[in-house]
Amino acid sequence: MQLPYDMAKQSKQDYIQTFENLYEHSPWVAESVYDSVIKSSIYNNLEYFHALLSSNMLTANLGLQDALIKAHPMLTGKKAQKNELTQFSASEQKSAGLNNCSDEEITLFQKLNRQYINKFDFPFIMAIKEKNKVEIEAGFNARQNNSIEQEKQNALAEINKIAWLRIKEIYGI
Repeated sequence: MQLPYDMAKQSKQDYIQTFENLYEHSPWVAESVYDSVIKSSIYNNLEYFHALLSSNMLTANLGLQDALIKAHPMLTGKKAQKNELTQFSASEQKSAGLNNCSDEEITLFQKLNRQYINKFDFPFIMAIKEKNKVEIEAGFNARQNNSIEQEKQNALAEINKIAWLRIKEIYGI
């Protein structure tokens, strides 16, 4: 797999196709840094590439950020149960054991999702790839008392963690 700068220099289409899903249903993040990536081989360093993506997403207008947050699926939600997740999301939920929840666990996560979305009006977002069900439940409970602004900031930070994990997955590191 070519690194970001090399890929961008060779083919914008390949670059976009490879990185469009780093941020859930939001190809604009990868597209918006393309001109910067193609100008400097420094972006073959994956940490620098991720920092560029992260910074760009965090300085985007609030409408784009809100749409990005709301593009995330609920954990063990209807999309998961109907196999309608992106490949990355399905892999992440599987790695956390959310693909084999008992009926009681599904009921619990549905309740936690409902409480969270009723309070914040967007889905609970956590980089779950290296987590288990107990840690995810604890995350729901710990963040339930935050303000909406705190949770938006938490969501954006978690989204950047997710993007980093997805970059690592693409490159097998």
